Amino acid sequence: MSKMTSEVEKPHAVVDLDEIDRRLLVLLCEDPRVSQRQLAREVGMSPPAVGERIARLERQGLIRGYTTVVDWSALGYPGLVYIPITLATDADLGEILRELRDIAELTELVVVTGSYDMIARFRIKDHAHLQALLLDRIWPIRGLQRIETFLSLGEVVRERTAFDLLTGTTPHYPAD
Repeated sequence: MSKMTSEVEKPHAVVDLDEIDRRLLVLLCEDPRVSQRQLAREVGMSPPAVGERIARLERQGLIRGYTTVVDWSALGYPGLVYIPITLATDADLGEILRELRDIAELTELVVVTGSYDMIARFRIKDHAHLQALLLDRIWPIRGLQRIETFLSLGEVVRERTAFDLLTGTTPHYPAD
């Protein structure tokens, strides 16, 4: 596990934000495709000035990209499985990480404290897909001492967004 230090993303320095920066972030969180012209109208600045601010926030690493949120079920991957992993003491960490990263269904891999070393999150199509994933891709990885499988029954609280943190709002989820 000592080699894990080089693999884990390091925390970044806190970026000083003024109210205009915060407002721009809120607006971009609401709609990442909003034009600079519209942003400029919203914050009372010129489009080039807004463009410079956004470029600065990108350079500082505060804005790391723009993304599309996918409905995994509509894509054919309705299942979500969490797999906590304990590594053997003599495990080749680089090889384990390479093999896990090569699994297309892996959506997240985090290092944790406690009785496990890592927790992996995978998207799956169905039970047969999970079976193949475990038997053919995960169990053969050398250096895994122990894994468990936690099959998600459904989300109750989705991941909070920067919008939620910046505005102090709590998203409302349908009661289904």
